[in-house]
Amino acid sequence: MSFVDLDHTALVVERQLTKLPEAERHAHQHPFGQFVLVKNGVLHGNAIEQRWLLKPGMAVWIPPQTLHSGEAYNPVDLTVLYLDPGLCKHISPSVKLIDASPLIIALCERLAEQGTRPLCEQRRACMLQLLFEEIEERVPSNMVLPLPSDARLKRVAEQLIARPGMRKSLTEWGHEVGATERTLARLFRKDTGLRYTDWHNRLLLVEAYRGLAGEHSNETLAQHLGFASGDSFGHWFRRITGSSPGKVRSSLQVASA
Repeated sequence: MSFVDLDHTALVVERQLTKLPEAERHAHQHPFGQFVLVKNGVLHGNAIEQRWLLKPGMAVWIPPQTLHSGEAYNPVDLTVLYLDPGLCKHISPSVKLIDASPLIIALCERLAEQGTRPLCEQRRACMLQLLFEEIEERVPSNMVLPLPSDARLKRVAEQLIARPGMRKSLTEWGHEVGATERTLARLFRKDTGLRYTDWHNRLLLVEAYRGLAGEHSNETLAQHLGFASGDSFGHWFRRITGSSPGKVRSSLQVASA
């Protein structure tokens, strides 16, 4: 990729929202690509093949013409890069969620200052090229919940998303959707890249972060997510994330203040 190809067809803006506009909360698509960096607050998103959660320091790349929707349950502070379709060939053709590196954050901040601290064309193009390369090199985040395409798995996934605290085994699900445990296990790996238990844990993790951002107590989250008590939820959360629910709850509230 040559920097001379990168011009003002890339627009970077800062957005501070108490909630997302109505149009963005429903499924929609854009002719341009979007790179959304969350600086404060928690942002939720949905696409046909996956759901995701963005906490501070995370970002998502959404290619042009990708059907998606978003929701913010508390105020969010975003940096958004809008890209002309001609530039999007340099980035992943599918949605990609990442933990933003310090370099990505710094590049977004500097590019967003174009109105007050203009960059020359060559320098701006070099910064955009470096940003694209950084996005491509980042490992995808585990805060993405891939959605299955098989009709039987869709029934399982839809019920669990609606009631994440259900604790049915694959054998029980198999009786309900008309498939063997072995078939469902194979399809989960094929469709989502995850084992059933890992997929369910990822769903629980996304829901846990959403609840913590909303200041829900451990007891409330335990009931919602199917744990026996607030303590058992706390033990699970620490094992999965390495941090306590209280610390995460406090950090999310400080970030959105």
